[in-house]
Amino acid sequence: MSLASPRRSPFASALLFLAALAVAALVGLACLRSPALALGVGVGLGVLGAALRRPDVAIYAVLFLLYSNVPALGVAFHGVPKPVAAAFPLLLAVPLVRDLCVRRLPPVVTPVVPILLLLLVVQAAGAAFSRDPAHAFDALATFVFEGLVLYVLVVNVLRTKEVLRGATWALLAAGVLMSGVPLFQQVTGTFDSNYGGLAQVDGLGFQTGEQSEEGGGAQRQARLAGPIGEKNRYAQVMLCLVPLGLMCFFGERSRRLRLVALACTGLCALGFVLAFSRGGAVGMVCMLLVMLGLRLIDARKALFVAAGMALLLAAMPQYWRRLSTITSAVQVFDEQGAAASDGAVRRRITEMMAAVRVFIDHPVIGVGPGMFKSYSEEYGNVDALRRIEGGRRAHSLYLEIAAESGVLGLGLFLAALAVTLVGLAAARRVCLESDPELANLATGYLLALVCYLSTGVFLHLAYMRYFYVVLALGGAVVHVAHGARSAGVTARAPSSSAERPALAGGTS
Repeated sequence: MSLASPRRSPFASALLFLAALAVAALVGLACLRSPALALGVGVGLGVLGAALRRPDVAIYAVLFLLYSNVPALGVAFHGVPKPVAAAFPLLLAVPLVRDLCVRRLPPVVTPVVPILLLLLVVQAAGAAFSRDPAHAFDALATFVFEGLVLYVLVVNVLRTKEVLRGATWALLAAGVLMSGVPLFQQVTGTFDSNYGGLAQVDGLGFQTGEQSEEGGGAQRQARLAGPIGEKNRYAQVMLCLVPLGLMCFFGERSRRLRLVALACTGLCALGFVLAFSRGGAVGMVCMLLVMLGLRLIDARKALFVAAGMALLLAAMPQYWRRLSTITSAVQVFDEQGAAASDGAVRRRITEMMAAVRVFIDHPVIGVGPGMFKSYSEEYGNVDALRRIEGGRRAHSLYLEIAAESGVLGLGLFLAALAVTLVGLAAARRVCLESDPELANLATGYLLALVCYLSTGVFLHLAYMRYFYVVLALGGAVVHVAHGARSAGVTARAPSSSAERPALAGGTS
């Protein structure tokens, strides 16, 4: 549906001409400050124009920009003003107005929304009683805009299977950009260039054990961080795209689109591997176990996925070297091997134990959002495996939420996850025969959440917008499946009494 009228009066044409002149002047002024800013303004206005004619374009553009982190790169590397970069989600107002005001559709309120509102109340109470309320309320504002508001906006603009399918392809397109540039960086060895922020390198890397041709010491492999700037987080967000690509490959009817989906999946998987994340490898294994345990894929597809993983490891043998250091985590608890254990592992366990101690001392509502860092040194240096200096994060999604929001906050967070995961599993069962494409979408987002949650054992909730956009997409799939099932039940004869189980994550 278009928001623009196909017939224009002379007055409307004159206004359109003046608007075009204003846009040209705006881009010209932006170019005087920064070419990148001018490019961003030009592209943004172009997307806005396209969205006014086809509002769904705004959805795909926002999801692409959000996942690829391009606006943040504009601020960090190209002088784009932060308010300009932060304004891109406002594009979602176009499809939102169309659905609520033009189509007069009711707002979508999934069961997760009241849970998140309760979580907001708990965190607000924790912030009010924290030792630094100003900092805690800043962290609370991040949850409001990157969590609650983002979730509500996304579930309210993704109302059909076709739009969900397009949104999934938008995420895969972002993954191609996020992995393609780092892959070129790895192949060419140009680790001294960040390619405009799209291919950042985090840290000094690790020794591969291979001797250089000149007879020097062991060579080092850089750990790539893509446009995120943090290697483990980059691995996490790339891993979440792999099941989405696989489900598109298995579910698309067009052979050409299946090949494109396979190529996108391969690139996303390569981006994941280039981060050389041990926690990411654990997440990948968890995803495969859930696939097999819940019979989300058959034996033939499982063999296909296993063959793909083998090819990735063959292409990046350095990953084997990196994974071999996982055993150092066991040595931490062995007095004889503690001295040789991985320093990063010792530090992370120290931070996790500090979060446990903070939670024990503040079990109900925690110490307040964003406040664990101010407690980490005090609580972490008690029988520390590695001394903590300065504020540190808990390095665990669940332990940090427990420390900062207490048992109430952790319970609500897990409840939001449980409702979404149960709803996705039910949506998959209901749609498996009647709508395989929607069933594949439910499977893909269920596995994407599994990837995020399993890697979250070793990573705190930084860049929370990635988590909440995947959670919202999962909620949107459940809502669409619930609507499709309700329409099917209405279309059947009233005498039919055999109904399938209700979707746990449907709208209330």
